[in-house]
Amino acid sequence: MRSPLSLRLATLATLTAAACAGSTGAPAGDDTGGGGGNVSFGGAQDIGAFRAALDRGELPMANTLDANGFFNEHYNQTPATTCGGTLCLTPGLSVGRDWLTGAHQATLQIAVNTNVDPSTYHRLPLNLVVVVDHSGSMASDGRLDKVKVGLHTLVDNLLPEDRLSLISFDDVVTTDAPFTATLDRANLHTAVNRLQPRGSTNLYAGLEAGFLQLGEYPKSETQNRVIFLSDGLATAGNTSRPAIMDMAKGWIGKGIGLTTIGVGSDFDVELMRGLAENGAGNYYFLEDGAAASEVFTDELDFFMSPLALDIKIDAIAGTGWTFQEAVGSRLFSSQGTTGSMSIPAVFLASRTSQVPTEGRRGGGSMIFIHLAPTGDATSKVADLKISYRPPGSTERITQSVSLDYAADPLATPDDPYLSGTEMAERYAMYNLFVGLRQATQSYDPNCAAAALIATRINAVAWNERHADPDTAADLLLIDQYLGNLRAHGATAETPANLASCPQAEDPYYPEGGYGYGDDIAEPVMLCSSSKASAGWLVMLGAVLLTIRRRRR
Repeated sequence: MRSPLSLRLATLATLTAAACAGSTGAPAGDDTGGGGGNVSFGGAQDIGAFRAALDRGELPMANTLDANGFFNEHYNQTPATTCGGTLCLTPGLSVGRDWLTGAHQATLQIAVNTNVDPSTYHRLPLNLVVVVDHSGSMASDGRLDKVKVGLHTLVDNLLPEDRLSLISFDDVVTTDAPFTATLDRANLHTAVNRLQPRGSTNLYAGLEAGFLQLGEYPKSETQNRVIFLSDGLATAGNTSRPAIMDMAKGWIGKGIGLTTIGVGSDFDVELMRGLAENGAGNYYFLEDGAAASEVFTDELDFFMSPLALDIKIDAIAGTGWTFQEAVGSRLFSSQGTTGSMSIPAVFLASRTSQVPTEGRRGGGSMIFIHLAPTGDATSKVADLKISYRPPGSTERITQSVSLDYAADPLATPDDPYLSGTEMAERYAMYNLFVGLRQATQSYDPNCAAAALIATRINAVAWNERHADPDTAADLLLIDQYLGNLRAHGATAETPANLASCPQAEDPYYPEGGYGYGDDIAEPVMLCSSSKASAGWLVMLGAVLLTIRRRRR
């Protein structure tokens, strides 16, 4: 008897064959786009640490592939907005097959767009404190030099009405440049040049000093923010992650925003990301000097000033629909038929097109919720509501919207149902993330390779029909990842190995993955596209293998 996964893979072979044959499958709806732009929920803005690990020839750790960061590296066309407020909730729905196993996949996607035009956006003046880790480890691979490149760019790009203070720390804290009555660029450049690596890492004291510089009562007529840069773990002073988080939250509650930037390969990813998520700010990774310049030029005006504060998003599933795994922000939580998230602040996304020179940051955030419908599910998929407070106001603005699906909820269309034209990019982006995540959480290199190959086959076929530069960039990332896996012993050339891998039948799961054990499964082969890519020939048909998985 065939395993459920082998049946799903056989179905995926049919799906991929249709895609290779050039099926058109026009998406439902005729949205023409509109509105001002996308928004970011804060938190991770890139997967720079993931890419840096691949560049070093390594296999990236699972915690380097942040869903919010991955989605922020993709530009998605904004749908037409009908609300009149600053923020507009724009949900979408895709129904098709997942790219790993070919199983039925229904996904609710929650995005927030804005009527604010990025080209006319002007931020408030800044009271900005930059806190720089210059401990001894910052001497490794030119990390401090990368930071200096970014800091010099930052100084050059500040507005005359902005104010900047520079604080550095190792095991002690130094105020290198206090606030001045006017912006003294020459003095700030000199202070940056004086930074030298030394000592250990007192994260707690350095971050606290940055908050203290802004004072107990930050000025309401300016944006008050700390940018915190570090390459390591706390090794001096109070090294408790919960203590550092609690201290930061106390200051954040006074109205101070916090943006964190990681450099190197050994910094505390969870701490830096968590600080930004809770600090009405963004988290970036500086993989090189170019990335440092990008963050402090392209992103400067956008990550500094929130569009709205105290955002709350609520979702209630329709009868017969159940919310399962949600990805895109760790601030979103769901309990079966309800889900919600509270976001300290949202920011205008910086990317406004697919132009490759705009870099791989600033596309905007979104939430994807895996749906489990039943046969008696109603046409209403979900009711959603957003409420928020404009900066400097106590008024709360609310918008409610419903999402419907008239077709059989259990039927899998030959061509994916997409509720709007913009969902073609989002359907691909979501499935690419699921495939990459499956690879990062596989201890067996062959299982990781099989997940990437299955994802790659479908991504290539999809991108031939829905050309997207970000998907093309993701395919290059997959090829690099596969090359590293080969160097680490992977021999898989097809998705066949996937059926013998742990939890391969269910690629939707909480962060952290599942355990590993022994079982027997029956994988099958998929089809190939002559246009897919040289060297990636996949056989059409079923080849039954019995593989006992080795416990790793």
